[in-house]
Amino acid sequence: MTPQPNLQLLYNESRLSTLLDALDELHSAASDGDTRAVTTLSNAELIGWLREVIYTARETMEEIEEHNTQREVGLSLVRKSS
Repeated sequence: MTPQPNLQLLYNESRLSTLLDALDELHSAASDGDTRAVTTLSNAELIGWLREVIYTARETMEEIEEHNTQREVGLSLVRKSS
C-alpha cells in the first residue's frame, strides 16, 4: 500500500477569522485608550508588531496577485483577420 500524502490546510476562513477577531479586540481596546487591558506589551512594542503584521500582509497580497497575473498572462484576444 502506497502511503497517501497528509494534506493539512494551514489557512482557512476559521483561522483568518480568529486573526481578525484578535485584531478587532485590540482595536477596540486602543479606541478606548485601554490597551493595558489586553496586552502586556508597551505601546512601542505593540506598534512594532502591528507594523510587522501590516508589512507581511501587504507582501503576501502582492505575491498572491503577482502569481495570479503570471497565470493569466498566457491568454489574450486577437482580432481575426478577414
